Amino acid sequence: MDSERFDGLMRTSGQARSRRQTLRGLAGVAAGASALALSVGTRAQEASPAASSEAAASPVSPMGTEVAWLPVWMVKAGGLESVRALLEEMVTSARSEAGTLSYAVYVSEDGQTITFYERYADEAAVLAHQVRFGERFAERAMAAMTCSRITVLGSLGEEVRKTLDCGPQTSLQPFGGFSVG
Repeated sequence: MDSERFDGLMRTSGQARSRRQTLRGLAGVAAGASALALSVGTRAQEASPAASSEAAASPVSPMGTEVAWLPVWMVKAGGLESVRALLEEMVTSARSEAGTLSYAVYVSEDGQTITFYERYADEAAVLAHQVRFGERFAERAMAAMTCSRITVLGSLGEEVRKTLDCGPQTSLQPFGGFSVG
């Protein structure tokens, strides 16, 4: 995406940040992710929403500490084949991230729309993922695709919200349900 189009998208979403500022912001959450993980008192890989006393005692969220989201990206010129290797690398990377419960990539029939389904044990795992994405993939992803919107399922703190730079955001709070292992 050229800088002019990116800046235009940022203005329409009420943010006046450049691509460089966005990448710096993603990289800057590394310290925050570590601090949050320490303040929670648990490592993300040990987090288990179903086994967590926090989750069991939560009157608000039947889903415990889980957070999921669905970012939607539009592929730029070159189509799906131009981003296939990047998407495969992102899936492989997410597989090894502590606290990542699900990470799936869905592609439209025309190969122009990519939707991710990402599910994390808790906010610390989300921050750790965002840091890794910022360090390894953000620049290449933004060059090949445009994130057009994101739907967040669960509660996010301000620190994580600052890392989301994906067009309009819809945040949905848990109403009911359950999660199996």
